[in-house]
Amino acid sequence: MAGHTLLTRIRRPEFAVARRSISDTETRESVVAHLRSMCSTRRGSMITCPDFGVVDVSELIHSFPDAIALMARTMRHSILTYEPRLTNVVIRHVVSETSDLTLRFEITAQLTSGDHKTPVKFETSIDPARKVNVR
Repeated sequence: MAGHTLLTRIRRPEFAVARRSISDTETRESVVAHLRSMCSTRRGSMITCPDFGVVDVSELIHSFPDAIALMARTMRHSILTYEPRLTNVVIRHVVSETSDLTLRFEITAQLTSGDHKTPVKFETSIDPARKVNVR
């Protein structure tokens, strides 16, 4: 599977043209959008996919210092389960230089696009208000 998600192709038919070549940039942008959605979804809130998403930040407050490892595990599980374009996923916690409660992670993986795999790195931050930033 490469390029845009099924729902994106349904919403925007120009992305669903037969035999259209998909650039690595388009695939990466689609993966970033999916990761944002995944990290913004509270695990257990989807009836059809109860393991989609990540643990709620408010639940993590009570489980420090194990909270960071728990968040990384749930992110990795969701990515491996629901984002088949990424393989060899490694998630590393990035220590914050500020005193805020924002969790920062670096996701490194291989992006599968067509016949080749490209190394990619994403920076993810989740603040206490559950605002997610994926770059």
